Amino acid sequence: MSNCKKISLSQILLLVLDIILILGVITTVIVYYNTFFKGSGNLNGLNKFIMFALLTVGITCIFFIILELRKIVLTLIKGNPFVWLNVKALKRISLECFIIASCYIVNFIVNFGENKYKFIYLDSKGIHTDTEPIIFILAGVFIAILANVFKTAIEYKEENDFTI
Repeated sequence: MSNCKKISLSQILLLVLDIILILGVITTVIVYYNTFFKGSGNLNGLNKFIMFALLTVGITCIFFIILELRKIVLTLIKGNPFVWLNVKALKRISLECFIIASCYIVNFIVNFGENKYKFIYLDSKGIHTDTEPIIFILAGVFIAILANVFKTAIEYKEENDFTI
């Protein structure tokens, strides 16, 4: 018999989320330093403050999303993902996606007319899109629907537990 502990996909996912969290903190420090302290370039005054605020809100939401995903994965590892904690976590993730999309939209409005936003464009490096707001809005809607699916599953489970 082998004494090797079987590693589940959920445990691997938890490890990946931990690595993303650590790399995210390191990357955040580097981005803030390079953007706002080392070479702020054409960012000045009010524009610099707005970009700092938008970046801070967006990055904070990303970290909250990762932490909520960790909570969900931990319930999956424990073997019972259909709990009210996960419904609340999914609703918070959905809200955070909408907040991030709002940050992108505000950024677009603040920089309107400066040719910084292009829906889709081509250059020598390939095809590029600035569709992040759409992606986060769709992710927020999908996750809100998933939260309702979890809610319904929990209600059915609780109803079934009461009838037995």
